[in-house]
Amino acid sequence: MALSAARAATNLRRAASRLFSAPQGPVYLVSAGGQPNFGDEFITRSWLDWLAEHQPDREVWLDTIEPGRAAHLFHDTHPRLRTTNTLWHMAHTGPADPEPAGERAGTLLRDLGSPRYDLGLRELRRMESVHLLGGGYMNEIWPENFGVIAAMTTLKADFGIRIYATGQGFMPVSGDLRERLAEQFAQFDYAEARDADSADAVGVRAGVDDAFLAFANSRELYAAEEDVPDAMVLVQGDMFDDEDDSDLRDLVEAFRAQHGGSGVGFAEAIPPDDSKYAAEHIDEGAPFFPFVRMWDHGFPAKAGQDWLTSRFHFHLLAAAAGARGTVVNARSGYYDVKHGSLIALGTGWTLRDDVDAGELRATSAADFPARARLLGEEKSQLAARLYASPERD
Repeated sequence: MALSAARAATNLRRAASRLFSAPQGPVYLVSAGGQPNFGDEFITRSWLDWLAEHQPDREVWLDTIEPGRAAHLFHDTHPRLRTTNTLWHMAHTGPADPEPAGERAGTLLRDLGSPRYDLGLRELRRMESVHLLGGGYMNEIWPENFGVIAAMTTLKADFGIRIYATGQGFMPVSGDLRERLAEQFAQFDYAEARDADSADAVGVRAGVDDAFLAFANSRELYAAEEDVPDAMVLVQGDMFDDEDDSDLRDLVEAFRAQHGGSGVGFAEAIPPDDSKYAAEHIDEGAPFFPFVRMWDHGFPAKAGQDWLTSRFHFHLLAAAAGARGTVVNARSGYYDVKHGSLIALGTGWTLRDDVDAGELRATSAADFPARARLLGEEKSQLAARLYASPERD
């Protein structure tokens, strides 16, 4: 009898909570997606998938650089997704310097009065939260992006909207900019970097890349093993210095020769940039995994495979599948920090700062796939805290 009474009381409290709780408000995600760039798209899809699985009835806005492409890329994620470029448009049509960018963002958000921005800014002012998704796009390489952060702090200060940042890569950052970012992110309700250098520089929590969230979702991430070559290459077409061009071609050739030549596959993260060191081999019949093929049918990695890559998220996903790898550093102060964060997490891969062909020896760590899935569960727990739901049965 006592137990039944206790259960009845609990049920009444839950019913009352549902009755008197305000419905969950709309949420707003900001990402560098829509270009497409496989890593940024993968992160964005991971968050949209999580929200679709856990909060399918919630209104979700996604602010990306290319909202039209984003509508196609993420059509099968959240059922109530809407895409826009309000914050990116505002940031990229204003000053790059953080201080005037902040003043302009504050004026536009508070006073409105501009037909170019008002409809989107009016929507922003009714959001429950604004969330800057992870990636390496808020640093001194791309100062034109900082207006987004200024707008977010204004939304919090003037309209009481919660603001989050997860899985951020701030390096390289220095001088006044470093201090400015530290000051701004101190105002966030939650702020996290994906690597120790970024966390120390800006004074935020140390976390991991947002791509790990995908391992806690239900979407199948990998291509069928029988369709995946035993060796893969993605040496990117941007970021490297031009004088490295000949050495990089030799490096790719050395890797192919080591793995039997024509059976080595190639992939691209950013089309068409990443065809630079792949096109001649693809023309000769090498297996090719263009962006859309990977997006639709899964990432081409499997246990026991060998990789040569310079791309960060290809390192992450291939290592999580159990592949071995060699990483080539495309830009010191940026890519070495990113790849270093994965090696610190235990991928077991080898990072090379030189691009001479030399000896190539792919390495791995047998326990990283399990570690990746554990990190995914931890990221999912963070998502649940950020997007807390009303109590349910």
